[in-house]
Amino acid sequence: MNTTTKYRTIIADDEQLARERLKKLLLPFSETIEIIGEAKNGVECKAVIDSLKPDLIFLDIQMPGLNGFEVLQQIEHSPLVIFCTAHDEFALKAFETHSVDYLVKPVSEERIEQSIEKLVFLHQRNDRQQLLDLIEEVTALSSKNEITTIPVKLGDRMLILNIEDISYFQAEEKYVTIHAINGKRYVTDYSLKDLDEKLDSSFVRIQRALLVNRSFVKEVAKHSNSRVKIRMNDINQSLLVSGRNYADEIKSLMVLK
Repeated sequence: MNTTTKYRTIIADDEQLARERLKKLLLPFSETIEIIGEAKNGVECKAVIDSLKPDLIFLDIQMPGLNGFEVLQQIEHSPLVIFCTAHDEFALKAFETHSVDYLVKPVSEERIEQSIEKLVFLHQRNDRQQLLDLIEEVTALSSKNEITTIPVKLGDRMLILNIEDISYFQAEEKYVTIHAINGKRYVTDYSLKDLDEKLDSSFVRIQRALLVNRSFVKEVAKHSNSRVKIRMNDINQSLLVSGRNYADEIKSLMVLK
């Protein structure tokens, strides 16, 4: 990659594993990216940006203290931004159309390379007011799209379940079964894909047919063939088995939040 510009860079993500992975993926681009600091929450991120005044930040959207949007709204310095997120496809598309790049976790080598190429191409193009206007618009839309309850039909009546009372979702043939922490089970018309897109980061996909509430993960133990057994802290002490291709998702269950 031919460029004489070197971007003083901060990595902000509340998951240490995600920060370490990103630093490793950025090593081949040391002529372009100089990592000068990192932050593990939104408040720390704001302080580091105000202090170091970086050219670029890799910014997680969902962080404790302040989320990524709130950080950008509060800082005075105006770095270039590459967003990192595990959710919110609508927001990602909106940011993409405004020439602000994004990375979807788990980040791939190919995607990092594309992101750096885009960064170099854009060079110093950075319209702060346009970015702030977009954040306000996307935040409003995202808050409308994220679900906190889910309706289930029981005979001739409708029961509204709080998401925080659900241990896990399980896809079974044509339906998805809701397993509540009190041991009750319900059937929903939502697909697991719909739920994965609409639920916040407290829910993690551990295999093709299982979406678990990380708040109720009690124990993670080795199983076989790169899989793990997950014990849920619900009334049934449910024991679930992960898929072989969900290593990064499983690691996220073992990170302090």
